[in-house]
Amino acid sequence: MTRTQSFQHYATTAGQISVVLTCLFIPLSTSLMGLFSLLTMLFWLISGGILKLPTLVAKSPTVLVCITLFIYMAISIGYTSAPVSLAVDTLLKYRELLFIPAIITLLSNNQRYSRMAENSFLTGSIILMVISYGIYFSIIPPQKYGYSIMYHITHSFFMAALGFWAFQRLLENSKYRYFWFIVLLGVIVNIFHVNTGRTGMLIFLLLILFSVIQRLSFKKIVAAVVIAVALLSAAFIYSDNLSSRTQLALSEIQNYQPGKSRSSLGMRFDWWQNSVELIQEAPIFGHGAGSFTQLQKRLIANKKTMPTDNPHNEYLFISVQFGYVGLVMFLSLLLALIAVANSLTKNNRHLLQGVVVAMAAGCFINSFLYDTHQGHFFAFLSAVLVSKAPSLQLGTSTERQIANSTG
Repeated sequence: MTRTQSFQHYATTAGQISVVLTCLFIPLSTSLMGLFSLLTMLFWLISGGILKLPTLVAKSPTVLVCITLFIYMAISIGYTSAPVSLAVDTLLKYRELLFIPAIITLLSNNQRYSRMAENSFLTGSIILMVISYGIYFSIIPPQKYGYSIMYHITHSFFMAALGFWAFQRLLENSKYRYFWFIVLLGVIVNIFHVNTGRTGMLIFLLLILFSVIQRLSFKKIVAAVVIAVALLSAAFIYSDNLSSRTQLALSEIQNYQPGKSRSSLGMRFDWWQNSVELIQEAPIFGHGAGSFTQLQKRLIANKKTMPTDNPHNEYLFISVQFGYVGLVMFLSLLLALIAVANSLTKNNRHLLQGVVVAMAAGCFINSFLYDTHQGHFFAFLSAVLVSKAPSLQLGTSTERQIANSTG
């Protein structure tokens, strides 16, 4: 091994470790997540991974769509109605798109680090859950977000993701199934009794139902649905948190008054209507990166609608800024990931499909690609799983053996 090859090997290893550490801090710390994701990109560049980009683009529609979408977003700065500084800040919110090719390149020849990254995310999520219970039982001092160090929507989303992974591990019949059973129970209680995030409740139920459809026969699916309905009914009766949050949601819908509601759902309805009006003004290419804030202010002038920096719906948010062209690209990215999942082993296929389902569902009620933690979750976990695809092993068989033996 030459000195250059040795240097590139160590830089690649440092990049792989950075991916693992980023995954650990995605559910725990914005600053540390940002630091290690930045190091991931830095070591990817230093290792020469960017030189493999043309090959990766040719092999992976996922990577091609990621890069094309980000470039298109960057081009929109040229015609945006927003100040350049705001447009650039918004564009940087979508930097997660560029992490996907970097992570795939770094991990494609080393399945050991892919598994470590996956387990690292689960470790961080379990720590988040333990902290939540620690606050709930007054073992840990109260935090500004209630029973969590994360905002309640973010916390509930990560609990839903952890619950999905635990359920998948449980169905794998692994030797740690009792551990994952305990984790799953902890998640269920945390989501429906401790935390107040309705987003996590909905996504968790959707992911569990999706898992059942993935793995069981039709007869077993029917039986599982009946059992799930019974358990959910019992939870609704005995969990004040679940019943109160559900009743609140129904009340917010029933009492919604355009431009006047100050409830969570009521304001969302206003923002979604604002978005539809803005999309109609520039449907094809949109108004440009960062344009939503000022355009909405203009739209709601002399009205009682609350201002916001995003409409809490990623599909509408992308359409306002980047038009139907940007929306089609984003949907193409989700479809490309589903296509890649079909080439993975059964367990990894189910996990990647779950990541896409969680992201796609969450984007209906929040701007998850724009949001920092959820955006990093989507980019890193999907890329970690995609890197296991046989078609994306970029090195020779000898290089892969060396990487896995030294990783």
